Amino acid sequence: MGKDPEWYDTTVSSTSPEWYQGLPPEPPAPPTKDDAPARKRRKVWPAVAVVAALSITAGGVWQSAADEDQRQERSDKAAAYKGRSGAALRIDGVSADLVAHWSSDRDKVVIELRSYLDKNARYLRLDAGGESASSKRQDGWYPKAPEIAVPVSDPLADVTVRVAVGGKTWKDGARADSRTVRLSPTGAAYDAETGDRLPSDL
Repeated sequence: MGKDPEWYDTTVSSTSPEWYQGLPPEPPAPPTKDDAPARKRRKVWPAVAVVAALSITAGGVWQSAADEDQRQERSDKAAAYKGRSGAALRIDGVSADLVAHWSSDRDKVVIELRSYLDKNARYLRLDAGGESASSKRQDGWYPKAPEIAVPVSDPLADVTVRVAVGGKTWKDGARADSRTVRLSPTGAAYDAETGDRLPSDL
């Protein structure tokens, strides 16, 4: 065979990859815009979960405190229960007493509006719990005290009453001045619109 090198002795210098090494690995793709929010979302979820848990806990604590306040208020009301309430009112120049009595079995309250012998009283009206009663001056006689009985499911709850009074200038069929009063079985009476305590009728 002489001095020629054998085919298996020859070395080939080449920059191309050899066929048995396979293809070179692809470089990693640069991050896309869609990938960035996913990473941010992953970081935000724990914070959202913590905020939600804290909100639920705070809500539970607040509700528990509110329930405790209501229980304490009912307990105080039960201890101060008198079964009677009244307010001295002055409406349209007429002095009148609004009086409420809770029944002994505490299932109803009887409410009465009295103007006694006030010479300016021409008309008296009560509205509460779907019940109403009215009285007006006739033949020179003072109006009788209107009275209503209102059923109650909670004997410790306040009763709201609308009182209308027609004074010296009131005419039959005209609208009378009115006021809304909240009566408590503890003896107190409040203006239902302002929350101010009203003077007692006693």
